[in-house]
This record gives sequence, structure tokens and C-alpha cells, in this order.
Amino acid sequence: MKTSLLSRSLYALSGPLIGLAGVLICFTILVSINGELGSFLSAGNLRVLVHEGTIPAIIALGMLLIIITGGIDLSVGAVVALVTVVTMRVYAHLYASMGSSPVTNFVAVLAGIGVGGLCGFINGQVVTRLKLPSFVVTLGMLSIARGTAIWLANRSPIAFPVGARPEWVDVLSLSTLYNPGFFAMIVLAVVVAMMLRSTVLGRHIFAVGSNEATARLCGINVDRTKVTVYTLAGLLTGCAGIVMFAHGDSGNPSSGEGLELIVIAAVVIGGASLTGGRGTVIGTLIGVLVLGLLENGVNLCNVPV
Repeated sequence: MKTSLLSRSLYALSGPLIGLAGVLICFTILVSINGELGSFLSAGNLRVLVHEGTIPAIIALGMLLIIITGGIDLSVGAVVALVTVVTMRVYAHLYASMGSSPVTNFVAVLAGIGVGGLCGFINGQVVTRLKLPSFVVTLGMLSIARGTAIWLANRSPIAFPVGARPEWVDVLSLSTLYNPGFFAMIVLAVVVAMMLRSTVLGRHIFAVGSNEATARLCGINVDRTKVTVYTLAGLLTGCAGIVMFAHGDSGNPSSGEGLELIVIAAVVIGGASLTGGRGTVIGTLIGVLVLGLLENGVNLCNVPV
């Protein structure tokens, strides 16, 4: 049984792995022809890939959960922008009265992640209560989140108060292999993988995505499962928004534009099915890596926009 399960898992990952190998070989050759030999696989370029891939990878973990249930979330890019703006607003407000204390930083980060979770919870409630397609619901949340971010930011990025930039932002914005954001992504990926593989919720998520009617007949609370999934995805998007906040050094209402398409593509490239019931964390991370290598490769080859 275990051998059969392992064989199926390896077979499911064969396509993404072949794609990854093809992209690596292709751009290693092209970049070497156009520049320095081995520069595509250099440590410096690896740091760039890690730095740029952390945010979409964290969001992709949440998108994977939603897609496995047969849904989709088009609002993640706008929610990321809202998270950055709310985090900066809360931080600036608390800094004015308390200074840059641990409480100020903790509450600001908690507010940002909480906003992401709230957006996900609302998405889940509307999808389950009103029985609307997730495409329509999250498209509406995209507009609401982006509009709220623009309103809160007065249509322009919000910078830190003079001298108020906290140290943890400097650490998260470093382009290094030991960036805490990268290791946080790895931890979150392990947690999500264990949840999908070894918990009742994980089995329910796959059951709902495979056949919702059958899942109901088996006694699974489908609505509660969906709300939980959208809320978890929102919390993961909130975590990605905090990393974006550090990378951008501001609360930017225009950040995250187009991010939802990148994340959805990464999850599907990684072997997940848009009809639900199938997907893995490892495949999703491979999908993020494939897209990151493609973008990085064409940039190194100086391909015009």
C-alpha cells in the first residue's frame, strides 16, 4: 500500500519535475551563451530567486488548499496590498503614542495577518451562505480590498515615520539565503503538507474537492470545511503581505498587482487540478520555482518586455 502510494506521488510530480529540469537546462545554456558561464546557477542568482519567490510561495500554499476544494481566489494580490497598508497605518498610529516597542511591532503585524484572515473568512462565508461561485465572490473581494487599500493610503504609498523603521523590517528585506521570510515559508509548507496528509481536515479538503455531494453524504460538514480553507488561505496571504510590507518598505496600495495569476499558475503547473481533489505542496513549490526561473532567465537574457 505504501509503495503504491509513493509510486502515485512520484508519478504526479513527474510532470512538474520534467518541466523544472527543462527550464533549468534551457536557461543555463542560454544565459551561459549570452553571459558568464554558470551565472544562472550562481549563489548570487539563487539568492535573487529565493528573495523573489518567497511571497508567491506562501500565497500559493493557501491557493493550493482552495483549489483542492474546487474553488479559486482572485483576490490575493489586492489583499496583500491591503495588508501592507493596514500594517503601516497601525504601526504609525501606535508609534506616535508608544514608540517602536515590541508591542507596537507585534500588534501591527497581527493586524496585517488578521486582515488577511478576515478577507478569507468573508470569502468563505459568502461562497457557502449565498452559494455563489468562488470566482465571482473573490473577484468582488479583489475590488473591495484594492479600493479599501487605496482609500486608507490616500492613493499613495505610506512610508515609515522618520526614524521609525523597525529592525525586523531590515532583516526580512535582506536578499540572503538565511532570510527569515524564506525559512518561515519552509515551515509553513511543512505544516500545510502535514495537515493535508495526516489530519482529518486534510482528508475532508480532498473529499470536498473530489466530490462535494458524496462528501456531504459521508457526513462531512462541507460548508465549515470551505470556510476553514478560505480563512487559512487568507491568513497565509496575510503572512505574505507582511513579507511584502518589509520588501517594499511601505504600505503600498498598488502592490501585488497580477500576483493572483502567478500563484494560480504555479499551483496548476505543480500538478493541482482546477476541478479539485488533487494537489501537493511539493508540486506547488516546484510550480513557483518554475515560474521564478522563467522570469529570472528571460531577465538575465535581456529579453525586452
